[in-house]
Amino acid sequence: MAGYRKLLIVSPIVLVAIVIALYSQQLVDFNSKQNQPATVVPRAERAVQNQTSSQIIPPANSNREVQSAIEDQLITQDSQKITPAIENITLSGWVGTEFGENIPDETVVLYSSYLRKHYSIITGSSGEFIFTDLKPSFDYALKVSPRGMFKRYSKFPINLKSDQEVHNIVLESIPLGILSGRIADPYGRPAAGIELFIRTVEIDNWSTNVITDANGGFSVAEFPKGRFQLAINAQQSLRATELNFDPDAVEPVNLTIDIGPYNLSGRIYDESGQTFDGAQVFLNWVIKENGVRIRSTRQVSADASGEFRFTGLGPGDHELVVSAWKGDAAGQTIKQTVRQTVNVGVDPGELDIFFNTTFD
Repeated sequence: MAGYRKLLIVSPIVLVAIVIALYSQQLVDFNSKQNQPATVVPRAERAVQNQTSSQIIPPANSNREVQSAIEDQLITQDSQKITPAIENITLSGWVGTEFGENIPDETVVLYSSYLRKHYSIITGSSGEFIFTDLKPSFDYALKVSPRGMFKRYSKFPINLKSDQEVHNIVLESIPLGILSGRIADPYGRPAAGIELFIRTVEIDNWSTNVITDANGGFSVAEFPKGRFQLAINAQQSLRATELNFDPDAVEPVNLTIDIGPYNLSGRIYDESGQTFDGAQVFLNWVIKENGVRIRSTRQVSADASGEFRFTGLGPGDHELVVSAWKGDAAGQTIKQTVRQTVNVGVDPGELDIFFNTTFD
């Protein structure tokens, strides 16, 4: 019985010793793990470690093969999205009015500055046109300069990139009206029997001729709205610019031209008294009234005596320009020009034009 009690006393002590020994061993293992150097596990390996045990982990070379296969698949998918380059483009269309009327026999122009290509075609009976074998470009321009009473058409830029392109052209009509006016001299007296050449600026190659009546008046029916110019080709070459016609305004065009009762003559000679046969003499006259610029030019040649003459001039300032040619000592012909302002009706009607022919 005494022996049994000893065993009972000893056993708890043994148990305590065993627990203490086990606890000490855990501390040693924990400290040894903390003192070991850290090991960096690559992200790819961590991902592999996180996979379930049912997955098969391929070797490193197999990884690269799988990645290459995926990249090839992506490249193939991207290449399928790319549209192959268009080699030949067809551009077709129709030319007509805003009311749906066909306009045949009009020239349609297409050009690309980048490609340095220029095409033109004439519309068919239904106003149709078609350009074939065009190359892709982003800067095509499409133009029509109508022969009838239509405004010019222009569209730029046009990007041609598909094999079939369509561009319809609608030409806008120009309103028409009656252009009327009167031509007079600087004193307000009518200039009768003057043939006028009238050309529009808005429409290419459209012009008309008209002769002034006894009152200096003129009239043109169905004249297009917009800018125009007026010219006279007679004893004087006259041009009036910056004119504008509005059929709704119905304002007559009143112009003054350089005609009148005055004459101007002169003689051209050099320091030795030698005259200039064939010298060119110009007489210019310019005014601006009601926003319209009118310029006239008269031209004559000096005769064998070096004399020239202008007739039927109106009053006021005129620019006299004389150009003559003279040979120098080296046998070369040199042109000389003299300019001066003459107030016709105030200054003398006879002039002496002196040329200095002493060449340096």
